[in-house]
Amino acid sequence: MAASLRPLFLAIIPLLMISSLISSSEGAIGFYWGQNPHAGNLTEICLNGTGIYEYVAIAFLNFEGSKTVLSIDDHCNPSIPDKCASLGPMIDFCKGQGIKVFLSLGGRPDLSPDDAQKVADDIWNKFLNNSAGHGPLNATVDGIDFRIQSESNQSLDVLAQALSAYSTPDRKVYLSAAPLCQIPDYYLDTAIKTGVFDYVWVQFFGDPSCEYSPESPSPLIRSWIAWSCYLDKYNTTLFLGLTGDSDADGYIPCEPLVGEIHRFVELFPNYGGIMMLQGKYYCLLSSEKIRSYVNSDVMAYGKKSMNKFQAI
Repeated sequence: MAASLRPLFLAIIPLLMISSLISSSEGAIGFYWGQNPHAGNLTEICLNGTGIYEYVAIAFLNFEGSKTVLSIDDHCNPSIPDKCASLGPMIDFCKGQGIKVFLSLGGRPDLSPDDAQKVADDIWNKFLNNSAGHGPLNATVDGIDFRIQSESNQSLDVLAQALSAYSTPDRKVYLSAAPLCQIPDYYLDTAIKTGVFDYVWVQFFGDPSCEYSPESPSPLIRSWIAWSCYLDKYNTTLFLGLTGDSDADGYIPCEPLVGEIHRFVELFPNYGGIMMLQGKYYCLLSSEKIRSYVNSDVMAYGKKSMNKFQAI
């Protein structure tokens, strides 16, 4: 670990170990589906991932200004009536396996506050409301994911609050966000600060200031600590967002991921798990290894792990 990080790590590790014993939460694994034509059938993935995956984000419902359009490449053609209805049984199957299904928002939004409320109403009626028919996907999803990285950041906070307002004691509308790793994220920071997001899976790749590299994990470690502290006040669960593309900047090979990296991030009380944000289904076979670490006794890790990080 870089010299500048060692004092910080040594200072926080006792607190983290104590907090982990007080509030040891199970980590989860999720993935994005819809933009890779070679990804395979969603039903098969959920079947083979039973006991491994807990979340799937279907990408994307894209913004075109104040309008939205489904863009689930090669899996359905929204321009053809009912063409995306074939996804309905897949979504229902995944939900039946205990996997929460999100619809991810992308594209180029340009919203006024009134537009944001109208979009929220439209999303509720088409994709979330169990009593309004099955909508374009022939099924309802559990929640909405925000993965906005272009155009305007205006009124996304209004949209998030309007969607959250549809939650009732009988029907929770889950919200997640996938910001880039810089704090604050230009597009999603205002929305995240509303405090209505249940999960934030930060993209810890594609930026040298906060990604893993074989030479040093310090930028990733530093960024993870910053995000954990930043989100603590909003009672939001933090996920380690990864790329499955081995050629991409910030890619973490399986061995360090299931070893020192995962063992470090799971020490934090608002740690929620791992989200595979792009590429093939990252370390699918080793996902079982990751899962086996999630409920590990942190104290058993103890001194050996701390020595390893001090040596980095």
